[in-house]
Amino acid sequence: MTTPGYVLFRLGERTFATALNDVREIVRLTGLESLPGTQPPLAGVLVLRGTPLPVLDVRERGRADEGDVLVMDVERDTVGVAVDAVLAVLHADELPDGDPPARSLPSYVVGVRRHSAAGADAPVLLVDLRLLLDTTAPGWLERLAPIQT
Repeated sequence: MTTPGYVLFRLGERTFATALNDVREIVRLTGLESLPGTQPPLAGVLVLRGTPLPVLDVRERGRADEGDVLVMDVERDTVGVAVDAVLAVLHADELPDGDPPARSLPSYVVGVRRHSAAGADAPVLLVDLRLLLDTTAPGWLERLAPIQT
């Protein structure tokens, strides 16, 4: 299945991309409310159009309450993934096929591409957000059940 495009985003100094059809929408990370007793990667909850949205934070620890949130559907739930910044939404041909990932890269890296937004000849790691979240904290989805109301 081909993707209609990609969302290009930054985590730290590294540029990543994920399939556009995996992202429902992009919102600013403002008004994040922490919840007592939660553990990483759950950073807190945003109220999005009157509905609580659990936000998982895959950024480096100690990041400020600023950035963007990639909103995605996972199974029957909606979750947000905090990133430092969304750089662009690209058509599929703007991020052409590249190299397969090296075996030494984590399983959530599904390809390596190149794009000028990443800097001169710097790689863009194509990631599967669901696999990234699974490696960040196994069992995170089950812990969201009490938050979904």
